[in-house]
Amino acid sequence: MKLSLATNFDNDLIDQIKDYPVYELYGKFKEDMVGGGRPADGINDITKNALEGHVKKCLNAGVKFNYLLNGSCISNCECHKDWQNQFRSFLDYLASIGVNALTVSNPLLLKIIKKYYSCFDVRVSIFACVDSVEKALYWEELGADFICADVMNINRNFKILEQLVQNLSSAKIELLSNVSCLKSCPMIHTHSNWNAHASNSKDKDKSLDYCILFCQKKELEDLSRYIKSCWIRPEDVKFYEEIGVEHFKLTERNIPTNELVKRVQAYSYGEYKGNLLDLVQGHGFCAEEKSSADILAASENTNLTDCNEINNAIAKIRGMGRNREYPQHVYIDNTKLDGFIDFFRQGHCSGICSKCNYCKKIAEKVITENQYIKKLLLGLYEQFDENFI
Repeated sequence: MKLSLATNFDNDLIDQIKDYPVYELYGKFKEDMVGGGRPADGINDITKNALEGHVKKCLNAGVKFNYLLNGSCISNCECHKDWQNQFRSFLDYLASIGVNALTVSNPLLLKIIKKYYSCFDVRVSIFACVDSVEKALYWEELGADFICADVMNINRNFKILEQLVQNLSSAKIELLSNVSCLKSCPMIHTHSNWNAHASNSKDKDKSLDYCILFCQKKELEDLSRYIKSCWIRPEDVKFYEEIGVEHFKLTERNIPTNELVKRVQAYSYGEYKGNLLDLVQGHGFCAEEKSSADILAASENTNLTDCNEINNAIAKIRGMGRNREYPQHVYIDNTKLDGFIDFFRQGHCSGICSKCNYCKKIAEKVITENQYIKKLLLGLYEQFDENFI
C-alpha cells in the first residue's frame, strides 16, 4: 500500500505521518492560474514561504510533494501562448522549490509538462473521469505516470480496474478511497468546473456551491445512497491490492491534522471501529452536543429565504468550514460492513439500482439516523431549492 495524502500545510502533519506508508502529500495555493478541485474559500491560505517550507520538510522526511494543477476548466486560456509562457514560469518556480509531482485534468497541460520538464511525475486527476482502458491508454501515451480512476463509476467495478492494471504498460492506477459523493453523480462535470473557477486567481468566483447541497440532499432523502457511494473501507483495501492496485489517495485538504492522521492510521492498519463518515466525509468535526429540544426548537424557528443564510445554517449544522454544533445526521457503523464488498468483487452489481435492493438492505442494517437533525436539514435544503432559482 502506498498512500497519497491531502495536506492542510500544518508541518506537524509530516512528523505524524512519516512512519506510515504515505509516499506523498498533495496540495496547492488557495488560488492560482489553473485552479483546482476545491473552492478557494474552503482551503487554507498559505504564503510562498509556507509552501516552500512545507515542501522542504516533506523532502527531508522522504515524502514527495504533489502540487495540484487539476482545474477542469481554464476558460480556453491554455490555448494561448502568453498563458502557456506564464504557466511555464509557474512550473519553473515549482521545480525550483523541490515539488516533484503534479496533478492535471487537462491533456494539454500534461503535454506542456512532459515536453519541457523531466523533473515532475504527473498524475491524472479524477476530474478526467478515466473509466475505461481506452481512455487510460490515451493518457499513458501522453506521458501520464499515474492515473486516478473515475471514482464515481468504477471504484467498485473490479473487472474494469483489473483490466486497467493489466493493460497499462507504465502508468500506475490510483484510487481515491475516502469520499462520499453520489454514485454516478450528475453534477460531477458542473461541480468540477465550478470548483476550478472558484479557485482560479483570474476568476475569483464567489458563488454558492449549489452542487454539494444537491448531493447532500439526495443522500439524506435516500440513505442507501451513502452505501452506493464510491468509498473504499480500510478493511477492503486488501482486495484491491489483490488485483494489482497499490496506490490509494486520501482526502481532505481543509480538515484538522488529527483527522488526517486518523485516516492514515485507519487505512494503514486496515481497520476502523466507528462512524464511516469520520473517514469519508470532508467536514463534520468537533461537535458541541445540543439537546433534542434545542434541535427541534431550531427547526421550528428556521424560516429563511436568503440562500446565503440557508447555506450558512446548513454549514453550521454539518460543520462545513467550521466546527459542527450539532450531532451527526447519520451514523454508519463500519464494523457491520464486513463482507459488504464481496457483492461487487463477485460481479453481482448490475449498476441498475432500481432493480437491486442490495445497498438498501445494507443501509437498513448499518445506518442509524438522527431524526431531529435529518428533519432540520431537509427543511433547509427544501428552502434553498425554493429560493435559489
